Amino acid sequence: MKIVFIPNLPYTYRDHKRLGVEYFLKNGYDIEVMDVHNILIPGYKDNVKIEYYTFDKHWEPQNIDNIIKSVKKLSENDYIFFYIAGSDAIKLLNQMKINTTAKFITYIGGSIPVSTVYCNYFEKLKTQIKSFIKFFIPKYRLTFDTDYYISGSLKDEMFFSELIGKSTQIVESNSRDYNLCLESSPYQNEKEYCVFLDTDAIDASDYYLYTNNAKKDVSAYINKITIFFKWIEKEYNVEVIIAAHPKSRIYKDKNEIEGIKVVHGKSSELVKGSKLVINEGTTAISYAIFFNKPLVFFTCKEIAFFYKHCCSFTKELNKKTIDIDNLNKEEFEQEVHNCLKYEYYKNNYLTYTDSKVNTFEMIEKEIFA
Repeated sequence: MKIVFIPNLPYTYRDHKRLGVEYFLKNGYDIEVMDVHNILIPGYKDNVKIEYYTFDKHWEPQNIDNIIKSVKKLSENDYIFFYIAGSDAIKLLNQMKINTTAKFITYIGGSIPVSTVYCNYFEKLKTQIKSFIKFFIPKYRLTFDTDYYISGSLKDEMFFSELIGKSTQIVESNSRDYNLCLESSPYQNEKEYCVFLDTDAIDASDYYLYTNNAKKDVSAYINKITIFFKWIEKEYNVEVIIAAHPKSRIYKDKNEIEGIKVVHGKSSELVKGSKLVINEGTTAISYAIFFNKPLVFFTCKEIAFFYKHCCSFTKELNKKTIDIDNLNKEEFEQEVHNCLKYEYYKNNYLTYTDSKVNTFEMIEKEIFA
């Protein structure tokens, strides 16, 4: 049996762990990573300068013919794990499916509120219009009937509904972040600390995909959040630690910035050992929910364009976003103690069954056995 993984973006070590490649490699499976980014999103890797990952089972097909030749070699006992969506990706998946007997699996593994909850009526209306067009105009109604849809939570089934067909088997599981929580140990620090879950909001590499042309003043942003972090350190007698986003270019190769400690690749561990968690709107709040940590959302003028994303998270948790341009300690303190909807969020976005079994172990036993 062979497992072919197809990531949605150029491959990183984070993908290697979160998509299950590392797990299945350790368990002795025949693995291949087919990285198709240069076909679906040409120019991404050249324009987004972050740390990518490669190993001896990783390769990049140069055209669709290379992909088709590769999947034709697979048998009905093989599996294609894919994490790609969008019209071009769905067209590619359908081309692949008619040329192979291998089974297709997608692991959504953690939807985000911004995909189902909207900050205002205009955003909701815009999404409804797009859905209407896709449903009633055939050329826009692209679907793919995947064999297995590994759903991390109830909301996951709303995320990529175009991948669920009549013959699709939905497997109820956990989100990727939930899986990481199951194996995390608390980060050890000399002093009690508050962790900032960096969202990469000011300079996200993925803006290349969405052509986000908002004017971004990175230096002003860094100066402002540094002042905010120093305020937290003084008011709460803690050290602030930045949990750098895996694709961050601001914190890349840095262990500190403006006197604030930066830690890479340990977000779940940092949250587990923290006294307080702050963020600008990120899926990584899953860790704070899982470990039942006080959680505060914040914004400022420099990332105002990101507010509608943050707003979707706060609506689902019935929380407010603190404006650090007009910082009010009483409002901040209220948010520290507002944890009323954690259980709701956990049951809708993180897990179906509150299982202590890792998703990949479950896939191994229930699908591959």
